[in-house]
Amino acid sequence: MALAACVRTAPAPRESEAMERSARILRQLDRLEADLHNGETESFTYAELVRRHSATEQISCKITDEHLAEIHRLAMAQEAKMARKRGEHVRKHKTVAMARPRPSRHATASN
Repeated sequence: MALAACVRTAPAPRESEAMERSARILRQLDRLEADLHNGETESFTYAELVRRHSATEQISCKITDEHLAEIHRLAMAQEAKMARKRGEHVRKHKTVAMARPRPSRHATASN
């Protein structure tokens, strides 16, 4: 009989309603913690994207300003060059006109 008592296994522990409720609450807490962790990660990612966008926007504005300044500088240089060429053309035209002898009107009329 003593041997039979040792061989007999203890009955499996019953799942009580309190244990089931506790396990359910722990699973819900695990899901909540995972959701919070994902939310923190998403917030960090969003903040990083906003920071990078701001930095990129500042660089873009600076490059655009430099580009516009260069366009203005080149336009002014081109305008000055065109003005010089117009002035040279007028001077050359006058020089050519003065280099030719003027025909005398009286010389042809008296002949």
